[in-house]
Amino acid sequence: MIWLFDYDLTIYGADEHNVIDSLDHRISLMVQKATGTDFETAHQIRKDYLKRFGTTLAGLQAMHGVDPETFFDFIHEPEYLTYPKHSPAKANLIMGLAGHRFVFTNGRRDWSEAGMEHMGVRQCFEDVFDLKQMDWIGKPHDSAYEKAERWLAKKVPEMFFANGTPADPSQIVLLDDSVRNLEPAHRRGWTTILVNPVPDVPSWVNFYIPSLLHLTSILPDLAKRMK
Repeated sequence: MIWLFDYDLTIYGADEHNVIDSLDHRISLMVQKATGTDFETAHQIRKDYLKRFGTTLAGLQAMHGVDPETFFDFIHEPEYLTYPKHSPAKANLIMGLAGHRFVFTNGRRDWSEAGMEHMGVRQCFEDVFDLKQMDWIGKPHDSAYEKAERWLAKKVPEMFFANGTPADPSQIVLLDDSVRNLEPAHRRGWTTILVNPVPDVPSWVNFYIPSLLHLTSILPDLAKRMK
């Protein structure tokens, strides 16, 4: 089995929303610099680009020619950011999962790796597949999942055919807080786990948990699906 964990609001959850809020503030400042607007307008543009393009960066690239590395260098300045709390419980949970464990994130890897170091879970994962490795075109674009499969085929070749396609796509388990990001994974036959305390869950989502620490509650049913 291959476990793919989104980072933001998945490995750390909605109860630590101040973490992503600190990053979003920096992103809005970057949008303000790129567009020459006031901060409140930039904040709305950030949300609009996220909705229209999948990531704010993609919108800034398309509309303003912003360089991705410059973007991430600015938003990832540590002194302005909040990181998740140390979580031995999550480390124990993740380390107890049988199979290969990776992070699949729409951020640049330094953000997720710094956060996971603070949480004490970095050692739980074999590697991080980040936005740079997706050529800056992230989830929910289909190309992100195609590139993830090609990357995984090199990491776990025994679970893929010679042409790089998964021998059994359902053995790839994606945990993500975004239904939008889970939908392309569902179409590819991956197993989907929505990690988000939301009231409405689409019927096609395979499993739902309000936070990562609830993962143990679905492991027996997940094991049955994998047989």
